[in-house]
Amino acid sequence: MDIQYLLFLQNLREAMDGALNGFFLQISDWSFGIFVWMLACVMFWSVDKKVGSFLFLNIGFSRFLMQTLKLTFCVYRPWIRSEQIMPIEKASGYSFPSGHSITATANYGTLIERYRQHRPLCVFLVLMILLTMFSRNYIGVHTPQDVVVGLLLGIVVVVCGARVWEWLEAHPTKDYLLPCVGGLLVALFLVYISVKSYPTDYVNGKLIVDPQKMMIDGYKDAGRLLGVTVGWFLERRLVNFTLAVPTARRVARACFGVLLLLLWEKCAMPAMTTAFFSSWAYFFACFLELILLLFLYPLCFAREKRTAVA
Repeated sequence: MDIQYLLFLQNLREAMDGALNGFFLQISDWSFGIFVWMLACVMFWSVDKKVGSFLFLNIGFSRFLMQTLKLTFCVYRPWIRSEQIMPIEKASGYSFPSGHSITATANYGTLIERYRQHRPLCVFLVLMILLTMFSRNYIGVHTPQDVVVGLLLGIVVVVCGARVWEWLEAHPTKDYLLPCVGGLLVALFLVYISVKSYPTDYVNGKLIVDPQKMMIDGYKDAGRLLGVTVGWFLERRLVNFTLAVPTARRVARACFGVLLLLLWEKCAMPAMTTAFFSSWAYFFACFLELILLLFLYPLCFAREKRTAVA
């Protein structure tokens, strides 16, 4: 049934001569990767620090959960299961669950949870989640099961994250528990993916999915989770910057910070992982990126704060 649904969408794409391909590819891109972190950064630095923190934590945990399940079940992509499936563009790695769907739900769902009184905004965000899910089917890289489970997992992350946040606000001196839990989960995860077995199926003498490459993705998001929890804790304890500064300064924070993020993603991270190519190089590159965004860059705001007060 799932393959038949993807074939129906594939025939629809062909009937429209690919008119909507670019649109759904763009929708898919907006809900994953650098765009997601960019939104969290701008919210955290310049708009609503509490919501920005919530975004960072939920995105970090959702991506970690995604990698745990992908590397556990090792489900092949639709075009591997059926030669009839011809995706618009191929995605790497395993299929279940949809990383775009869980990340979009955690990202947009966090905003829905925090701004639920703004109905038009919430309707738009729900639409973005549904469009992201549909886009992954339309492109041909995920089955309906992949995206539905991604949605459900994203909802679980948002709901559980809200409960954790309420507990942290009620017990502010116990915030150290978050990086401790994050560190423990990361340690257990890295041991788990290193010792478990993976399928090694071949087609025409070529390995269908290289487990070593997929483990690198796991190391990346493990580094991000550790960076999110540690960076959030360090900023909270050692910086604790304020948004009570002129609008122009908050705009400047966002602009310079986004430039910093782009430079790290496009220059520093590739250089680091190329020079020290290993799973650990990717782990530390992603860990340092989140430390930079959540702690080191906000350290610059301390001088800004003193100037504002003066």
